[in-house]
Amino acid sequence: MRTSEMIRQAIADRPQGAVFSSADFLSAGTRAAVDQALFRLMKTGTIVRVARGLYAAAGEQVDAQTVASALAQKTGERVGLAPAEAPGNVLVVPTSGLSRTVKAAGHTVEFRRMSQRKVQLAASPKGRVLLELWTRGMKNLTTLEIQRATGDWLEGEIDRYAALIPAWLRTAIQQANAPRKSVKIGLSGAYDWSNPNIRDDVLIGKVLEKHKFEDVARLCFYYGVPKVKRVFKRRSFEPMTSASVTRMLSNISKGLRASQEQSNA
Repeated sequence: MRTSEMIRQAIADRPQGAVFSSADFLSAGTRAAVDQALFRLMKTGTIVRVARGLYAAAGEQVDAQTVASALAQKTGERVGLAPAEAPGNVLVVPTSGLSRTVKAAGHTVEFRRMSQRKVQLAASPKGRVLLELWTRGMKNLTTLEIQRATGDWLEGEIDRYAALIPAWLRTAIQQANAPRKSVKIGLSGAYDWSNPNIRDDVLIGKVLEKHKFEDVARLCFYYGVPKVKRVFKRRSFEPMTSASVTRMLSNISKGLRASQEQSNA
């Protein structure tokens, strides 16, 4: 089979949108024969030139990531995943090589040199999420943004990237996705829905303000009666609420003492 026919068949067998170079067909003939065959295929409109030394089948759409990966293969550099298209159709691709902008297959791809850790992160979809959070910076991130980005990850999944991300980001993710105190304590309502990192005294005050006996009792079991009483004395409540909480704390204290005495008997 002639070199041109072997190359034509090999191109037909490739997936839609694939990018290739003469190096991919050296098994079909000499480098000169392969280059000549590709030139003829391009002249007849069978293939189109995507970038210098790179081609694709005519009429097929080539995505930016394929272009970036093909260019990286030629240079031997490592690249990350290209994000979704941004305004202006400029796609930023992390690279271990030189920073540069390449226009190919209708895309403008900006290769941006980054550290090896960041390039490794950008090599997977979830790593890319972490890279974007890292780029935003500790001062510009909110707990809600971190929860939206990583809240559905499996437990311990962040550990896979522990060596690649800064310590502050790992801590922020762990804190943002930690079970709410209302859940850990077993409260009947999400008293901390607006602030998952609510301070203990603030949470205790919110529960006392609602003065539901089962929730006040759970507070006392979790924090201890003395701490709950200290918060109660420091805060101001409506007279009816204050009287109700006073009775509750008194009854809970008596119940706990009786239980302890019985267990010591």
